Amino acid sequence: MPNFSVVLVEPQTPGNIGAVARSMGNFSLERLLLVDPAPIDDEAKARAMHAKEILCNAVIVDDLEELLKKFDMVIGTTGIHTEKEKKFLRKVETPERLVDSLKNYQGDVALVFGREDSGLSNEELKNCDRLVRIPSSEDYPILNLSHAVGIVLYEVFKEFGEQTVKNEDKTSESSERERLMEVFSNIMECMDYPEHKREKTEIMFRKILGRATLTKWEYHRLMGVFSQMHRYLKR
Repeated sequence: MPNFSVVLVEPQTPGNIGAVARSMGNFSLERLLLVDPAPIDDEAKARAMHAKEILCNAVIVDDLEELLKKFDMVIGTTGIHTEKEKKFLRKVETPERLVDSLKNYQGDVALVFGREDSGLSNEELKNCDRLVRIPSSEDYPILNLSHAVGIVLYEVFKEFGEQTVKNEDKTSESSERERLMEVFSNIMECMDYPEHKREKTEIMFRKILGRATLTKWEYHRLMGVFSQMHRYLKR
């Protein structure tokens, strides 16, 4: 069973932070991480209602990229998508399809939601393994932050129910995924892979790993193969 955490990137409205905490309480999730948030004030606490404990236990960080390296899978959210095959950055899934694919997955999963006015930047999306988009009107596709969180968490709850979420501190070493990405990057460097293609190839590989929902054992096996390739190329 996945261990889900909710990550809010620079939330600008204290009321939205509180409403997100309330949604988390509604759907049995506990771990909230905030990246450079607005102050958690009385409005936030009032909107949290009976989920004030989630709000009080929220972890505040200032470096999203370093935070996401600690997770086994990072799910970003976006209101923009593309059907073009080569546009890896904006390939999206519905919340229902995503959650269904995770039903046999075991690992720490970050559900990442962007700013109320601009969402997640392209640079931030590059660090996401998969992307979710909530189907909505083409005339007004962008949802309120707390509403978007509620919809995604509803799909999580439908699949996993009253799960017990481990309230772990995400300050340990980087995940298997991130270490494998580092070795993959080193291999491209050793083989003089064209510099102008490396970033897009890394994004593509990250998305492939995300869709594959690999187990820790599978990551370790791949790491062994890739590490041996790297050592051979360095000779």
